[in-house]
Amino acid sequence: MDRIDNVDLREALDAIARNNTYFHRECDLGISLEQMERAEKQKDYLEKTLIWISYPSGIDCYTEREVFQENTRGYNGVLYHGKDTQSDRTLTYAVDIAGVKDGRLFGSLYETDIRDYAKGVHANATPSNTVRIYDAFGSETVMPRDEFNRRYPLDLAKMSYWRHEPDDPGALKAVLDDIWNNSRDGKYAKRDIWAHTSRIYDERDAFYAGEILKSLNQLREPNGPDKQFYTASLDGRIATAFGPEQLSRILDKLPFNSVELSIKKGRTDMQVIVPRDEIRLERLNQDDRFAAVKGGKEKPTSGHPEEKPSPLEKPSILEALKQGAEKSRQQGNNNDKPKKSKEMEM
Repeated sequence: MDRIDNVDLREALDAIARNNTYFHRECDLGISLEQMERAEKQKDYLEKTLIWISYPSGIDCYTEREVFQENTRGYNGVLYHGKDTQSDRTLTYAVDIAGVKDGRLFGSLYETDIRDYAKGVHANATPSNTVRIYDAFGSETVMPRDEFNRRYPLDLAKMSYWRHEPDDPGALKAVLDDIWNNSRDGKYAKRDIWAHTSRIYDERDAFYAGEILKSLNQLREPNGPDKQFYTASLDGRIATAFGPEQLSRILDKLPFNSVELSIKKGRTDMQVIVPRDEIRLERLNQDDRFAAVKGGKEKPTSGHPEEKPSPLEKPSILEALKQGAEKSRQQGNNNDKPKKSKEMEM
């Protein structure tokens, strides 16, 4: 994973979000930067580290101090994004606020696996049953969370800022100190922001191609017209956000020679259509590799979904994507070779 040091946070996070958030990006990015600017002014250093999450339909941002307190907005948000059932592409970063220079907010970004991070939050979060409220004049009030939840809609105009307080401040401090002194120490490769965004841009195509392959591999029989085609759906949000060039890049990652896209009137999703013979050929190739594995000739790379292989012999989507990417590079280097059919029916 990458670490980007001493970077203009507005510029860096905007570049990342453009590769992954297609709706409400500018509004949500502005809100997250306001949170970071407020965090920079706090005296408590535990307030100066945040978790920033980009997903297709928005951006979330929480202080880690809040995330590691049970049943807070940050705690619930991280657990939601970290669920294994989530199919959205999620980019997550720990943000360490450094300060302001020439009116620009600077800090460091630590790429984070949201699923692993969520497991740590669930295991180490501390109970929290009080809220500290700050008014416009700087006065503070501490009240039980239940009372705060009842009064929140009525007293909102009187509040300038509030934060949840842990039942055991020492336990929360120990958890956060351990994360920054141990868990994040030595696990990162230093990159500049442009090298990092180039990488996640390329990975975006592989991610959505992988989602298409997962859907296709779950089909035992053709589900298209006259049982001559296999079809899979591409999320309508993604289909509308990507232009023809981006969609073509995704199809180039698939291990098929003939793929078509279709947007039917009245539907919000996009259909990826693959001829039956293409799927059968790919599965025969997988069977050949599977047979070679049983013969001890090579390591397992994929298996036929109908074979019900053991977990170590399941089909490898990454392997298929690598083959598709290699096929795409070969086509790009030799214009005389026939190209894939990627017609779009609008």
